[in-house]
Amino acid sequence: MPRPLRAMPRLPAALLLLASAACSAAQGAQQEDYYLRIWPEKPVVKYGDSMVLNCSSNCVNIGLETSLQTVAAGTGPTWKAFNLTSVTEWEPKPLCFATCGGTEPKYQRITTTVYRAPERVVLDPLPEVEVGKEYNVTCRVFNVAPIRNLTVTLYQGERRLYVETFEDHRNPEAGSVVVTSNSITAQQNDHGEEVTCRAVLDLRPEGPFLEMDSLSKSLETVVFPMDPYLQTLGSVEINTSMPVECEVSGLFPVQKAAFQLFFAGERLNSSNHISGHKVSAQAQVTSISAGEHQLICIVSLGPVTKTAESTVNVYSLPKPTLHIDHPQIPVNTNVSVMCRSDGSKSPGVVMRISDTKEILLSGDGPSLQYSLTAQEEDNGRQFMCKVELKVDGHSVVKETAANLTVFYAPQMSDSSCPDKLTWKDGSEETFICSASGNPPPTVECRKDEVSYNIGIQQQVTKEHGGIYHCNATNAYGFDVRDVIIHIESYQPDILGIIIGILCVVFISSAVGVAYYMHYRSKIKKYHLRRRQQQVTGSPMEQKCLNGNV
Repeated sequence: MPRPLRAMPRLPAALLLLASAACSAAQGAQQEDYYLRIWPEKPVVKYGDSMVLNCSSNCVNIGLETSLQTVAAGTGPTWKAFNLTSVTEWEPKPLCFATCGGTEPKYQRITTTVYRAPERVVLDPLPEVEVGKEYNVTCRVFNVAPIRNLTVTLYQGERRLYVETFEDHRNPEAGSVVVTSNSITAQQNDHGEEVTCRAVLDLRPEGPFLEMDSLSKSLETVVFPMDPYLQTLGSVEINTSMPVECEVSGLFPVQKAAFQLFFAGERLNSSNHISGHKVSAQAQVTSISAGEHQLICIVSLGPVTKTAESTVNVYSLPKPTLHIDHPQIPVNTNVSVMCRSDGSKSPGVVMRISDTKEILLSGDGPSLQYSLTAQEEDNGRQFMCKVELKVDGHSVVKETAANLTVFYAPQMSDSSCPDKLTWKDGSEETFICSASGNPPPTVECRKDEVSYNIGIQQQVTKEHGGIYHCNATNAYGFDVRDVIIHIESYQPDILGIIIGILCVVFISSAVGVAYYMHYRSKIKKYHLRRRQQQVTGSPMEQKCLNGNV
């Protein structure tokens, strides 16, 4: 709230008159010198108030000359008092006069200070300012006088930001002043500080000391160091939804960040999420028109606004349709496979017809047609219709598939139904005979007009041998095949047994001969050693013969 005006007390008018009269009486004895005085010498009065002036002199015919309304306030031998009932002039200059001894009149003029307390002191709204940037504070003081006695001070908290005085202002009339501070650099810790403007009208010592404060305003600083970052896909399919997020970090105060998201010129509904000094806005993007569209994120914090942009490619790629004119046909029938993509699509779409092994046909038109004559091997063949579009360097593919069913008569082959089989009597065997065909044929094998259980394991007897007449049938034809089964009886392998016995005899004989030869060799060596001993004699006999006995 504005501070109330405070004024210095003034002396009552009667007391002033009394003091003036006493002063005049004390000087009455000095008649040799003529004098003329006015009191107060420096009068100060509020605009519209009354004021008493005292003119004193040792002359006669004392009077007051002024354009203001006056009434007599008192008189004495050497003084007269005049009440200026309503001072409505700025800086009036009343004139006291008197006639002294027939000489020319004496005159005394004074200048009156007329003041008006400030009507209002108003602080301009403070700008939200980015930290590190400069700002100014402006204060307006309305309808005050005299402006030369005015001092305007700007405060931030208890710190003086700026002081301005008006000593050189010469116009005495009431007026308004605008005070703007020098440039101030915003700091983050300035946030929330109270800024106040104080106007002081100092009329001392003759007049009052008046103060008035403005309503305080809070200073708001912001920190916005980084650009926003858009997180989104570079492409999206038409009529589908895609999430987008715009994020910015390092904000202060983060809760005051304001986001605007636009896509293809339309504003998106978004929600904000705050985490520490980071804030993000999320939205969903849906486009009903293909082409390149701009995604724009605008973030505002106080006076700072920053923008991020991204281009989103909205593409159209309808799912293709695949039609086989005769999906179920007999063999050797002509078939047409039609691939079509209806609706508008983005340029650059490639269409293909393929099966599980290879691409059969491709083109960039709205449709493709592939023709063939159905064969047995085409039964169950899968045909696929694909459309492919390159989007942001990667392929977007859509496809549909259909199967072809080919009906054909049964066929039996050596692999499915061998025409000759050889089984051994007493063994376990399974008679297998099958046929290809669509629909799957029924296979029956008969011997002597008796049907045989196909696919069941049985113990072989001689009765299983013979000729089997097999017949495979379905709705599109039949196939027949004779299967001859030969049964082998069990016979010992006499030749093998004889060869085995001969091998044993041969090996035994060889071992015996080898042992006999080895024995004879040892006997010969023994007899030879005995003869040598007999010829040479014993060692003792040798000594006797040599005369050593």
